[in-house]
Amino acid sequence: MKPLSHATLMKPSATPLLLGYSGGGDSTALLLEMIATGQPVIAAIVDHGLRDGSAADAARAAAIAREAGADAEILTLSWPSGPKRAQAHARRGRMEALAAFARRAGADSVALAHTQDDQAETVLLRLAAGSTWFGLAGMTVRAPFPLWPEGRGLWLQRPLLGVRRAALRARLINAGASWIEDPANSQAAYARVRARARLAAWEEEGLGAERWAALADALAPAAAALDAAARAGVEACVQWDRGAALLDAPSIAAYPEEVRRRVLGAVIAAVAGAERPPEESALDRILAAPHKARTLGGAMITPANRKLRIGRDPGAVMGRSGAGALADLPLPAGHTVIWDGRLSLRAAEPGWCAMAAGGGQAPALRHGKSLETLANASETGAVRAEWLLSERIAHLLWR
Repeated sequence: MKPLSHATLMKPSATPLLLGYSGGGDSTALLLEMIATGQPVIAAIVDHGLRDGSAADAARAAAIAREAGADAEILTLSWPSGPKRAQAHARRGRMEALAAFARRAGADSVALAHTQDDQAETVLLRLAAGSTWFGLAGMTVRAPFPLWPEGRGLWLQRPLLGVRRAALRARLINAGASWIEDPANSQAAYARVRARARLAAWEEEGLGAERWAALADALAPAAAALDAAARAGVEACVQWDRGAALLDAPSIAAYPEEVRRRVLGAVIAAVAGAERPPEESALDRILAAPHKARTLGGAMITPANRKLRIGRDPGAVMGRSGAGALADLPLPAGHTVIWDGRLSLRAAEPGWCAMAAGGGQAPALRHGKSLETLANASETGAVRAEWLLSERIAHLLWR
C-alpha cells in the first residue's frame, strides 16, 4: 500500500510502534502503514469479554496482525460481578490495558486508527450533548493519553485522522487484505452507530463527514490558543505550595473569562488528582464569588489575602458520609507509584506504605510499625517524593 500522508507522523524511534488493534478495517489499514515504516510494530488487541465470540475475534485479529508482519498481544479484560459492563466502562478498561501494556513494551505512545469519519461522528455527538465550541474542536492527531495518572507520560497518535474510511477500505481491497467486521458497528442501540447512519444519509446533501470534520479543523487553532493563554495564566498567577495552589485573584481577573475558567478548572483537577476539571457552570460560580469558601471537584477552595488557596478536600481523602479514607498504598522498593493522583513516591527499600493522614494534603508514611512524615522520609532519602501538579497542568493544557 502507498503510504498515507498522515503516516509520516510516525517517525523513526528507538521505541516500538504500538497500535491499539481491533482487526477492523481502519486499524488493519493503519497496521499495514505502520509495518511499511520498517520499524517493529506491536498490535495490542483488547478482548473486552462483553459478548460471546469476543475471544475468537481477538485470536483472529492476532493472526491477521502476525501474518502481516507485526507482533501481537491479546489483553483480556476481567470484569467483577455486577452490571458495570457499559460502553463507558469498557472504554476505560481498554485504555487502562493499553496504557499498562505500553509501559511494559517500552512504548511512549499508542496509535489508534481514528479516521475523518470518526472525527465527524465525535463532533456530531458532542454537539448533540450540548458541548461548547472547545469540545467541537474534536480530536487531534497527537494528544496526551486520556487517563490520569495511568496515562502519565504517554501519548495517543491518530495518523489517519484526515483520511476517509471509504478510502481505507478501497486500499485494503486493492491490497487483497482481510479484516474483521465488528457486529457492534451495526447496532443502532449505540449513539455512535446512529450518528454514523445520520452522516451517511446527509452525505448526498453535502453535509457528510468532511463538512463536520472541517468544523473541528476550523476550531482547532482557537482551542490551541486558549490552552496557550491558560498555560500563561497558570505561570503568571499560580504559586505551588507542595500539594496545594495559591491563585492570585486580582491577577487572574484581568484575563478573559474563558481563560480564567480554563485556568481554574485545570488547577482544581491537578490539586484533586482528578481525571477532568469540574463543569464550567460550577467554575463560573467560583469566579463570580471568589470570597466564598467551598469544595468542588475534590478540592477545597479558601480565600486568603486576595488569593484563593486551592488544596485537596480533606473529606475526599479521609472519608466522609459513610465513605472510608483512601486505602493504604504499598510502596514496592525501586518502583514509582502515584498516591491520590497527585504525588509520585518511590521507596528505596521494602516495607514502606503511604496512608491517608491529617488534613489529607500529604500522606503519612509507615515502615513496619514506625510512622514517618513525608518531609522526614524525603529528607533522609528513604522515599523519594515529587508533587505532580505542574505535570498535570501540562497534561490538561497541552494543545
